[in-house]
Amino acid sequence: MATNTTENKPQEESTQPAAGPQNSSATENGSPSGTPSAPAPKQKKPWLLMAAGGLVIVAGIFGARYVGWSHGHVATDDAQITSDLVLISPQVSGTVTHVYVSENQEVKAGQLLADLDSATYQVALDQAKADVDVARAQAKGADATVGLTSASTGAQVTEAQAGVSQANAGVQSSLADLGKATAAVSFARAQADSATANVGAAKANYTAAVAAQDRAQQGLKAATAQAVTAQAAVRAAQAQVRSNRATADRARRDAARYQTLFAQGAISASVSDQATSASEIANAQLQASQDAVAQANANLQSAQANVAAAQSQIDSAKAAVQQALAGIAAAKDQAEASKDAVNQAISSKAAFQAAIDNAKAKIQQAEGQLTQAHTAPSQIHVSQANAGQATARIETALAQYANAKINLQRTKIYAPVDGRVSRKSVTIGSLVAPGTPLMSLVVAEQPWVVANFKETQLTDVKIGQPVEIEVDAFPGRTFHGKVESLSAGTGSTFALLPPDNATGNFTKVVQRIPVKITLDAGQPDLDRLTVGMSVAATITTKSE
Repeated sequence: MATNTTENKPQEESTQPAAGPQNSSATENGSPSGTPSAPAPKQKKPWLLMAAGGLVIVAGIFGARYVGWSHGHVATDDAQITSDLVLISPQVSGTVTHVYVSENQEVKAGQLLADLDSATYQVALDQAKADVDVARAQAKGADATVGLTSASTGAQVTEAQAGVSQANAGVQSSLADLGKATAAVSFARAQADSATANVGAAKANYTAAVAAQDRAQQGLKAATAQAVTAQAAVRAAQAQVRSNRATADRARRDAARYQTLFAQGAISASVSDQATSASEIANAQLQASQDAVAQANANLQSAQANVAAAQSQIDSAKAAVQQALAGIAAAKDQAEASKDAVNQAISSKAAFQAAIDNAKAKIQQAEGQLTQAHTAPSQIHVSQANAGQATARIETALAQYANAKINLQRTKIYAPVDGRVSRKSVTIGSLVAPGTPLMSLVVAEQPWVVANFKETQLTDVKIGQPVEIEVDAFPGRTFHGKVESLSAGTGSTFALLPPDNATGNFTKVVQRIPVKITLDAGQPDLDRLTVGMSVAATITTKSE
């Protein structure tokens, strides 16, 4: 404003009588009253006009180039690096005995990630194998019984020999039962050992739960202290707003008063400009203090949220402590039950041994027995039915054996694809169940970019168009790619609570549509791109 006043003053002087205005102007410029100050501005004005004209021309050139560039390109910084994630979880339950990988480790497909305790599943496999042997022995005995019964239509001697063969088959079946009982003893002992180990694991879980509860309480204290500090900051910021508002009001009144005095010619333009500048500075300070109040309130809300989260963690920790105590009691009960099962299995083994002795006695008894001839046909049918059932039991036992073998193999957890370990939560001693998340694998295949463009930017976007990608983590580095596909819907369409425009409160908002962009292979630093990195994508929609 001071410059414009100085430039326009000589023109006003040229239209007024000579003495009064010229002397006033000369006095303000510090020159003698008889010397006019008009020639200096007249010499500067053409140069200023030429400089202003040059700036307008340069701005016009750059503006025209930008407009031309924008007609062939669309850009957004609402984009990020994306890749496939594979959740690793067990298919059987058990205690983790080994973990072979660490966080962020590169792994190959088929690489062993972790082991579960396989003792229980190994015993189950042995038992299933024993069941198969028992079923085969029973089938063999049933086939022998069929042949024996068929031959019973002969003489009484043949009948007696068939009885002896059947008794021998009973001995074989009892021997198979004895093997099954032996396997049951091993299984019960393995369960007892596992139950004893579970007691130790439950106690370790209890210790960890108590430590987590202590950490949660410390977190609550820290969050409460932060909340108190945030409340004090809010009050201080509000006091600063009141002070700055008073200063701004006073500066605004001063500026208005000085502008009136300047219009009346009572003060110079510089004094009026200073008052105006002071008013603008005061308004800026007021706005800054109001922003500080908003930030302090946001910090207070964050601190209060932290207090609530800390309290929730304490509740969860207390529940974990109770659960750990219950786990200790359950593990002890299981250990006692396993010991009882061992004793019961030993008793069963003794009973099967007695059954073998009884079967041998039946052999001697069968040698003295004769079967009546007229009962032979019905006995043949019964024996054939028993043989069919024995064959079915073999198939059932083989299926159970195959299932036990698969479960034993599933105690070893392998990587399904090449990738990098992320969010590893499994530790040695953890008791896991099917579906429990152990870790995630970020697939090692080349990542891609998902860029969310405004719907108004996609008019000329087509699949295959080239894309320039700037990654925030690599300033000055430009990657190249191509548009692979456009999403079938906007981001809001797939939201958890999509908007319903038929509610009567419709407001038109420009939507964003995800665009998948693949990166060209062979570019440097592609292996350094990490999922979630922020990028800026520019699509060339029209070739220059």
